[in-house]
Amino acid sequence: MAAVMTVCSQDLGLPVVEPFYLHLYKDANAYAAYTFGFARLPEQIVRLTLALPQENRLHINIERTRGQPWGSLLRILAHEYAHNVEYVLISSARPWIQWIREGFADWVATKVLDSLGWENYSTELARARQELSRYKGSLPKLTLVEDSRVWLNMVDQPKGKIITYKLAFIAVDKLIEKRGLSGMMNYFRSDDFQGSFGLTWSDFETELTSILTDLGEARAGIRKGSKAERPEWKVGYQWQYALKGPGIRTTTTSELIREDTFEGAPSYVLRIGMNEYLYTRDGLALLATLAGGRTIRKNNPPLQPLSWPLEVGKEWRSNIVVENLEQKSSQRMDIETVVANNEEVKISAGTFETFKIEIYSFQTGELMWEHWYSPQIKWFVKSKAYRQEGVIEQELISFKLD
Repeated sequence: MAAVMTVCSQDLGLPVVEPFYLHLYKDANAYAAYTFGFARLPEQIVRLTLALPQENRLHINIERTRGQPWGSLLRILAHEYAHNVEYVLISSARPWIQWIREGFADWVATKVLDSLGWENYSTELARARQELSRYKGSLPKLTLVEDSRVWLNMVDQPKGKIITYKLAFIAVDKLIEKRGLSGMMNYFRSDDFQGSFGLTWSDFETELTSILTDLGEARAGIRKGSKAERPEWKVGYQWQYALKGPGIRTTTTSELIREDTFEGAPSYVLRIGMNEYLYTRDGLALLATLAGGRTIRKNNPPLQPLSWPLEVGKEWRSNIVVENLEQKSSQRMDIETVVANNEEVKISAGTFETFKIEIYSFQTGELMWEHWYSPQIKWFVKSKAYRQEGVIEQELISFKLD
């Protein structure tokens, strides 16, 4: 919390919440009992939250913090602390416009993570723009997400986070772009939209609708180009990558060490570090992960990031159960994958023509992975994984094929 508060005041120039009270609860029962009265949420939802702001107080459910990746925990705390800042700014005007409050809190959280080196603001902004462009037809007008009750109802819908939080984040980013953060702070103090941002509410909604329409049309207007057929891999193939993420700066080598059979399925075995990854020979779908010769994870059916032949506009949905055999647990993944574009990628290993693959959560609509597949090197030249702990990126350094 000290890091969050320091960034907000010193890096962003937001007012200090003073005095500020932090209330810690040992479990969900104590947390719900003390916070239910002011949260304006059903008790069953309160119990699932990690933190709740109340004027100059922040209530935290310690039970929910356990096991949270640092990136995820920082984002939640920064988001909720931003609501405490809003309380300081609002004074008597009290503009309880839900999308502005939540969009501002997400803007602050993303800026805090950027300042702390956890994730890049421009990366998160680009991700949100991609998600909004994909689900353009589902987006509501801002006037429909002003009320907190309507907001909560929309959050629970399929693609709910996209049509609420991501839409609000993009809208607030555009407002701050106009008059800086001082314009946003002035709005909270005065409730004067036009005076704070230089245009009327209706004009801004029209402008934002135009921006979102342009995003959707740009996506729809992508020209379909060539096709890529499934490659034949050979033992000895190698791909070396630079890997970076929060606290990560290293290189990894993926080497095709043998062909095998896993539960009756012919497979390629790709060694990465100490682990072995089994991919189907007929589709390059991920079957399982081995460590020390033991299966530690398997996918049923195999995880399919590529569907042959690749061509722009192709989409497919996968419903997968990921079994963690060491932890004796399983997780269901319902995802949709799209070949979004043909892109030229320039990296240290060279310049490559690629097929850009985007993988989304079917339920939330959030972008989970991006891959750039090159027919020339027969695998990915670049990838991004959007995880709770931050964005993990890998980029090709060198490769060895035939």
